[in-house]
Amino acid sequence: MVKKFILYYLKQFLFWMVLFQVCRLVFYLYNFSSLKDAVFTEVLLSFWHAIYIDLSATSYVMVIPFIIIFFQTLIKSKIPGIINDYYSYFIVFLVSLITAADLGIYEEWRVKLNYKAISYLAQPDEAYKSTGTSTIILGLLFIIIFSFLGIYLYRKLVKTKIEFEKRNFIFSVLFLGALPFLLLGGIRGGTQQIPITQSVVYFSKNNFINIATVNTSWNIIYSIQKNRKYLNENPYKYFTLKEARAEVDSLFYVKKDTTVNILTTKRPNIVLMIMESWSADLVKSCFGYEGITPQFEKLTKEGLIFNNFYASGELSDQGICAILSGFPAQPTTSIINQEDKYQKLPCVTKKLQKLGYYTSFYFGGQLNYGNIKGYIYYNDLDRIIEGKDFSSSIPRGSLGVHDEFLYKQLITDYRSFKQPFFASAFTLSSHSPFDQPMNQVFDWGGEYRTFINSVYYADKSLGKFIQDAKKEKWYDNTLFVVMADHSHPTPKNRSYWAREYRQIPLLIFGNALKPEYRGKKYEKVASQTDFAATLLSQMQIDHKEFKWSRDLFNPNSKEFAFYSSKYGFGWVEAKNYYSFLHDGNKYYDEKFETPQSQQKAIKRGKSFLEVLFQDYLDY
Repeated sequence: MVKKFILYYLKQFLFWMVLFQVCRLVFYLYNFSSLKDAVFTEVLLSFWHAIYIDLSATSYVMVIPFIIIFFQTLIKSKIPGIINDYYSYFIVFLVSLITAADLGIYEEWRVKLNYKAISYLAQPDEAYKSTGTSTIILGLLFIIIFSFLGIYLYRKLVKTKIEFEKRNFIFSVLFLGALPFLLLGGIRGGTQQIPITQSVVYFSKNNFINIATVNTSWNIIYSIQKNRKYLNENPYKYFTLKEARAEVDSLFYVKKDTTVNILTTKRPNIVLMIMESWSADLVKSCFGYEGITPQFEKLTKEGLIFNNFYASGELSDQGICAILSGFPAQPTTSIINQEDKYQKLPCVTKKLQKLGYYTSFYFGGQLNYGNIKGYIYYNDLDRIIEGKDFSSSIPRGSLGVHDEFLYKQLITDYRSFKQPFFASAFTLSSHSPFDQPMNQVFDWGGEYRTFINSVYYADKSLGKFIQDAKKEKWYDNTLFVVMADHSHPTPKNRSYWAREYRQIPLLIFGNALKPEYRGKKYEKVASQTDFAATLLSQMQIDHKEFKWSRDLFNPNSKEFAFYSSKYGFGWVEAKNYYSFLHDGNKYYDEKFETPQSQQKAIKRGKSFLEVLFQDYLDY
C-alpha cells in the first residue's frame, strides 16, 4: 500500500508538470507568427528552462493532494480519494481557463495574464465589447476541449484505486514530516537565498520566448499577490487627480529646454558603476566619515561630486529602475517585479542602442533578485553577464563573485567592446554577509563594523579598476559614473525618517568631463531618477519619455528630490524637507522656511506620490 500511495502522488506530480508544458506548446502554436525572429533551438530550450517555474507551480497545486493523501493513509474510506480526483478535475478546468485567457491577453496586450486583466472582469460588459463574440466562443470551445482531454488523461493515467489494507503510522509520519519541506523547496524554486521570480527562467534575447517560458498559472498568482492590497485603487489620494497632475507638471516644467554642457564630446563611452549600499555617511566629500573610501576621494579630485544626492528607494531593484528608466520607487511595490508594467518604461540603454552604442550589464551574483534579470533582459542589452557566467575558478563569496574579480573581468571584456559603449556593472561585496577576501581594517562601528570594512574593500577594488582602466585604449573617450543603488544604516544611527539616511554619492569623472568641472561639487538637491535625463541631455538626445527625470544642468530645472519608504515618502527641496508617514498621517524630520512654503512643499510631495502611484497602476 505504501508503494501505491507514493506512486500515486508521483504520477499526479508528473501529470501537472507535463500539462504545464502542453500549455506552453499551445501558447507557441497560437502565437506562431511571433516566432519569425526566434531561434528554433531557443524555443526548444525554453521547455527546459521552464522546469524551474513549472516545478514551483506544480508544488503549489500538490499541497492539497498531500493533505488528502495523508488522511487517506490513516482512514479506511473512499472519500479522500474522491475529493482528490475532483480537486484535480477542478484544477484542470482552471488551468484551461487561465490558458485560454492568456492567449487572448497576449494577443491584445503582448503581456502574460496578470491581475489587471482579472480586474477587468469586474466590468463584464466592457470586457465583452472589447473582446467580441467570436473570440469568446472560440475561447469557450478551447476550455471545454482542453478540460475534457485533461480530465480524460488524468482518469486514464493518474487516477488510482487503492485498497486500504492496514494503517501504517510510520509511513504517515514520514510522509507528513518530509514532504512539506520538499513542497516548500519546490514552491520557492530551490534552497538558494533568493526565492523564484519570473526572471529565473529568462535566458533569451527574444522577449517572446522569455514570456512563453513563464508559467501562466504561476504568473497570475504572483501578479495578484504583488498587487492584492491595491489592485486598481490608488491608496494615495490626497487631492483630485487633475489637481495633483497639475502640481506635478509644474515641477517638471522648464521655461527653456537648454543645458550647460559639461562633456568634451557628445558620444563618449560610458561606464556606469552601481555600488551596493554605499551610504553618503561613508564618503568624506558627502559629509561622511574620513578614511573608509579613500580611493573614491582621490577620484573626486578628477571629477564632479554630487553631495546632495538621494536614492529613490530602499532596494536594489528600485535603484536600478530609477537609474536606467528614471522611474521613482514606490512604497510597498516595485515596478520591475512585474513584467507587464516594466515593459511600459523607457530605458537609457535603448535610447543609446539606436545611436549605435554597444550596451552591457555585469553582476557577480544572481540577477533574478527583485526580478532585475527580467527587466535587463527585456531591455535587450547586447551583453548580460551574471554570476553563473563567470569562470568557476574565480573566487566567490556567498552571494557571488567578489568585486575585485568582477573588475578584472570588466577590464578584459571591455577591450573587445565596439565603441562607443554603455557598460554598466553592479557590485555586491558591500552587501551582507560581508565576506570579502580581505582582513578587517576597522575595529570600530559596532554592529556596522563588518559593513564598513566591506565598503573599504569595495572602494579599494574600485580604485584598482580605475588604475587599470587608465591604461586601456578606450579610456580617453570615456565618462565614468559611480553611484550607489541605495543607502544603508551606519554608525551614525540616523533615524529611518531622516533625509540624510537616504543620501548616497554620485561621482562623474574621466577624460570626457571638461577640465573646468573636475574637482568641483554639485550641491543642489538631486535624485537617482535625474540621471537619465541629465545624461541624455548632455549627449543632445531627446528625453521626453523620461517624464519623471530632470536635467540637472538645465538652469531652469526646479530643485527637489522624492524618495519612497515602506510607509510613505520623503520630500527634499533647497530650503524645505520632510518625511511623511502615510498610514499615521504624521510628519518626521521636517524643516520649512515659512508656513507658506510648508503648505506648498507638502502639496508638492503628496501630489508627486499620488500621480506616481496612479501611473504605476495604469501601466
